[in-house]
Amino acid sequence: MHGKGSGKVKRRAAVILGTAVLAGTLAVPSASADGPSEIYLGKRSGTIRVGGLPTPYKWVDKQYRSTSLPNLRKHSIRITFGGCAHWRARAAVRWGRTYDTFESSATGCHKSVLLTPQGDLRANLTLTIHQDPTDVSASVIVKPVH
Repeated sequence: MHGKGSGKVKRRAAVILGTAVLAGTLAVPSASADGPSEIYLGKRSGTIRVGGLPTPYKWVDKQYRSTSLPNLRKHSIRITFGGCAHWRARAAVRWGRTYDTFESSATGCHKSVLLTPQGDLRANLTLTIHQDPTDVSASVIVKPVH
């Protein structure tokens, strides 16, 4: 009925399944998750006008302080455009000697994107909007919430 190797296959499957469950249990929580490893600091918001267009881009930056790393600030930036266009948003923040940069794009009408960079606790964040095909950009500096 069952061959000599069927017991080995069942044991191997059980070991693989147990390893997958253990790995899922010990996994690090997502950087954008609002949980016990973060303290909400507040939010900043504003608008960016690109190339003199009548419809501004609206942004909201919710900021969190990490409880596991003392000098780390996490950002959750939602950028929304009420018009119709092909555009992309990029957020960059200093983290140690380098920069953490997130970029996302959208095409169509009434679209939004979410950027989740993280960086030094006291670092400013640069938010840039680039609109195609006109190839124009605009930037804003977002100060940290204290």
